[in-house]
Amino acid sequence: MRKFKLFLVLATVAFHTLFAQENHIKDDAKAAKTSNFELPKIQVVPIMDTNGNKQYELYIKLPEGYSENKDTRYPVIYYTDAMWHVEMLSGSTEYMLEDVILVGISWQKDINGDLKKEVGEHVSRFRDYSFRKSNKPEIQAKYQFGQASNHLAFIRNDVITYVDNTYRTDPNSRTYFGYSMGGEFGAYILLSQPDTFNNYILGSPSIKNEVEYLSELNTKFGPYEASNRNSSLNANVFISYGSLEEEMEPIDEFIKLLNDRRDDGLTVLKEVIDGNHGTAFPMTAVRSISWLAQLNKPVLGGLYLGQKPPGFTAIPFAPGIVNTEHRELSGFFSPDLKEFYFNRNGGSYEKHALVVFKNIENRWSESYVMPRIGRPVFAPDGRTMHLGKKYMVRTETGWSKVKSLGSYFEDIRIMRLTSSSKGTFVFDEVGSEDGDGVIRYSRLINGKREVPKPFSKEINTGKYNAHPFIAPDESYIIWDGERESGYGDSDLYISFQQKDGSWGEAINLGSNINTEAWESTAFVTPDGKYLFFNRNVGSSDYENVDIFWVDAKVIEDLRPKP
Repeated sequence: MRKFKLFLVLATVAFHTLFAQENHIKDDAKAAKTSNFELPKIQVVPIMDTNGNKQYELYIKLPEGYSENKDTRYPVIYYTDAMWHVEMLSGSTEYMLEDVILVGISWQKDINGDLKKEVGEHVSRFRDYSFRKSNKPEIQAKYQFGQASNHLAFIRNDVITYVDNTYRTDPNSRTYFGYSMGGEFGAYILLSQPDTFNNYILGSPSIKNEVEYLSELNTKFGPYEASNRNSSLNANVFISYGSLEEEMEPIDEFIKLLNDRRDDGLTVLKEVIDGNHGTAFPMTAVRSISWLAQLNKPVLGGLYLGQKPPGFTAIPFAPGIVNTEHRELSGFFSPDLKEFYFNRNGGSYEKHALVVFKNIENRWSESYVMPRIGRPVFAPDGRTMHLGKKYMVRTETGWSKVKSLGSYFEDIRIMRLTSSSKGTFVFDEVGSEDGDGVIRYSRLINGKREVPKPFSKEINTGKYNAHPFIAPDESYIIWDGERESGYGDSDLYISFQQKDGSWGEAINLGSNINTEAWESTAFVTPDGKYLFFNRNVGSSDYENVDIFWVDAKVIEDLRPKP
């Protein structure tokens, strides 16, 4: 459906272009009278910057059913460079986000006539969207750079106040859209007065020489502290740039600046659009409105991202939310069930990334954590996140730096390591000499870590044994591997610990979980209710891997009876 809507938008743009060309030819032939075309539903409202005594205009478009739905309050998208962006944003929202109010903010209308004639109608944007003065006196005198703070005051005190007082708006759902210098202005708003908007769309922001100043704004705003909600930027941010742009590095630096805040209330999505700084704009508008439409879907609440629990046959977890047409791997919940972490590769994430959905005040939201390291999973205490042979620890301000487990593990190529409540490590090894895969364990004895040892043949039999999960109480281990008795590719197996401490024969988890496809990377939720795992639903290239879940009672059904 999403692709179909994008197609409609692009097809509409192409059709109108052809239609206009054909009419132009016919008009020339007939020498017919012409008239200016006015966009339907767009109201042009004059507005004064009361502090700066400057005249602007607002281009306002109301939703189709605004006059009938008198009890409905609507989200608002505010956008700068209104004359340039009104058509594309109007068309995109028409198909993908109908129930929204569009408010375009024009350039200054009553600016010096000679300057407007020399530079263009848009000359005031150089002054209004920039936050630093030019170091060249003659340029500064002409363009008056560095007045973003004044323009922001105009938007907060005059524009938003007028719109909220005149229309039925949702004050908790404001979005800013800016492109190029408009994106630069949006970055300034985000780090100086982030509560101005809830969502920020920053298309190809012109911040070539501005990252240092943005970093200063970030420092001035202060670090994020989990115990202080006011320390969060509390925003969803969409940032894009063209694949052929000359100045991509500063934008990536800015994205890193935001991600390094480890801010629970901040989500950052990066999109790379085909094209250069100019040609990337149309698809930036389309993709960002599609992103915004996803944010405006009904709020996810409740346990397990509000999903209906599965039965005894495995089903995809949170389709369209967690699972997409790309690769989603290694899903796991925090012990309090308020965080769901997983790895994603594809779409907006060019490389494997650790992503999290967090439940804050019964509202789940997605954010980027860091590049993937190993197959991450929580230790039972919830304070440590294992990352293969590395780990990090939760602190008051987020996560610590990534640390090493120590010399015993440095030379072992570990994909996944899990631990029990007693501190026993269970982990795999990539590329062992015989290629069959070996699963090892290392216990914590009297506070000291023992040398890793391989499990017995009950577990280390067959091919490609990998991705183990040990129960917190060490009563069982689940892993994936290939055996002659399996269903095809890698299957999930379980072994229960015996009374004497040995391990029982491996048991295939059965046809309600295993298929001919690749199944791997099991995890049982901290409350013991559900079993999560991966399944390849794409080709042999593993381009589409999904996260599945099933009722964990299957484990008890397989547990040997006394």
